[in-house]
Amino acid sequence: MDLVERFILYSELVGNVNTVISAAEITQLAGKEATQTRYVKASRFHLETCEPDIDEKGIDEAIVEADYAIAETGTIVINSTDEKLRLATCLAEKLTVLVEASRIKDKLEDIVDFMEDCCAKANGYIAFITGASRTADIERVLTIGVHGPKEMQVIIVEDK
Repeated sequence: MDLVERFILYSELVGNVNTVISAAEITQLAGKEATQTRYVKASRFHLETCEPDIDEKGIDEAIVEADYAIAETGTIVINSTDEKLRLATCLAEKLTVLVEASRIKDKLEDIVDFMEDCCAKANGYIAFITGASRTADIERVLTIGVHGPKEMQVIIVEDK
């Protein structure tokens, strides 16, 4: 099983929707209309940045790029030093994350240098996102979307 297949396996176990597309297909995302309820920050994929004001009402959707993905857990890794990016990934109802297949690493240990570089800065912050927010109360009632997105999609972009 290669890293992409392994990532998808573990990512789907927590309810994520995963799609593998070619680099050429990424332009379909660019065609979506920017709105005040849609945050977009994915410059590596040449998507136009759209950073609306984010308040307690949240936003409908965020499209962001991941710095890495970890295959063994289905986890997305994002340098979230930018506070607006951090808010968008936490407050969006739907989170769509773009990641190149080459940025999927086997284990967390494979990105130690990246983590050290990010955390060396005074305001360094790394987000590890494994899926939509899930929480349960003492009666085991599951609630989705309390501490983060209700829905998460990972789009894996094949390398050129």
